[in-house]
Amino acid sequence: MIPEDVAAFGDHVAGVLRPPLAEGLVGAYFVGSVALGGYVPGESDIDIVAVCERSVPAEQRQAIATELLRATARCPTRGLEFTLYRLDIASSPPDRADFDVNVNGGPRMDASVHVSPDEEPRFWYVLDRAIAHRHGAVIAGPPAADVFADASRAQLLEVMRESMRWHRRHERATLYSVLNGSRAWRFAGEDILGSKLAGATWARSRWPNPSLIDAAVDLRHGRPAHLDEGDVDEFLDHVEHALDAAA
Repeated sequence: MIPEDVAAFGDHVAGVLRPPLAEGLVGAYFVGSVALGGYVPGESDIDIVAVCERSVPAEQRQAIATELLRATARCPTRGLEFTLYRLDIASSPPDRADFDVNVNGGPRMDASVHVSPDEEPRFWYVLDRAIAHRHGAVIAGPPAADVFADASRAQLLEVMRESMRWHRRHERATLYSVLNGSRAWRFAGEDILGSKLAGATWARSRWPNPSLIDAAVDLRHGRPAHLDEGDVDEFLDHVEHALDAAA
């Protein structure tokens, strides 16, 4: 069940897209925690992907991004993470970032805009498109599974390994490292692409130091907690080995 304020914000984002894309807007969909049932009001991001029929001209991409950034002021939680794909990309098995517009921002999120996928890590986008195919919640348009192609298990294992390496370089001892690691470990073991919080529940009973998982979950809910960098590194080591073994 999608909270009313989240659903209303999704409709607003789709409304921002309609004037510039007109009949070219194929659909818009919730992914991430909203679609996977792990949304925490006030703490989670709202992840939305949209699809257009044709590539957006370069000069129009910035204008769309500007309007979307303005819309993030109305986000009912931490912020919006938005990505626009053209239809031929969305309907092909995900392999690279390959978006037309990517916008992040909101009440408690730094604003960022990308109008080219160059230099962007691909794993975020491959995972989101697989989630869209399997679990995407419709804001506007046909069912997400009819628009987005799925990714293979081998491809998802590969990009999850890339994400673990990225976390080591950029986020180290953060709740995101632990929760993304938990989801990846569960996927390696059970082939389930679920929410990060569901992954944490699964990992907690299997990891010898459950307090690490508990701390990450507390932080996800906005509660005070501490993550030890050495404990996180040990956990990520284990997850990487599990992903390697599954591959």
